[in-house]
Amino acid sequence: MFKMTPAAALSRFGLGLAVSLVAIATAPGAQAQPNGQASQNDYNYVGSGISDEGFIINGKARLNPNLSLRPTVILDYDFDDATVLVPVTYDFPSIEAAGADLLPFGGAGVRLATHGDDNFGALITGGVDYRFAEKWTANASVNVSFIDEADLDLTAGVGYTF
Repeated sequence: MFKMTPAAALSRFGLGLAVSLVAIATAPGAQAQPNGQASQNDYNYVGSGISDEGFIINGKARLNPNLSLRPTVILDYDFDDATVLVPVTYDFPSIEAAGADLLPFGGAGVRLATHGDDNFGALITGGVDYRFAEKWTANASVNVSFIDEADLDLTAGVGYTF
């Protein structure tokens, strides 16, 4: 977990997300997929992975064609503290880049930590899903939360898709 001021975190998050989305969208051969394709937001998953803080259990529950709930539980490497992230995300149309359909998302929600005095705060998230098989989705996200200081968390995982 990296500690920084809220202004610095928002600047880095915004710049990083904007650069990532522009790079994906302008990559050679990148193009938005037409609505209604199977690569759109028509899937849910539950999975696990890692973060800069510890192990994660995460998932995605589709709320409607453009919105999803993406809860994540982060267990530190000692298994004595947990952090729960509960963002609602806007799911952008899929983008084909280098032969892969990438599914970007961005949103906001809340963060609840089981350690420390201040344990509840706002959360901003952005990331991408990659469906590498019919029943499997790789995912990565950047999460900036605001409790007493801005915290930047990076997560990556694989989920069983249904």
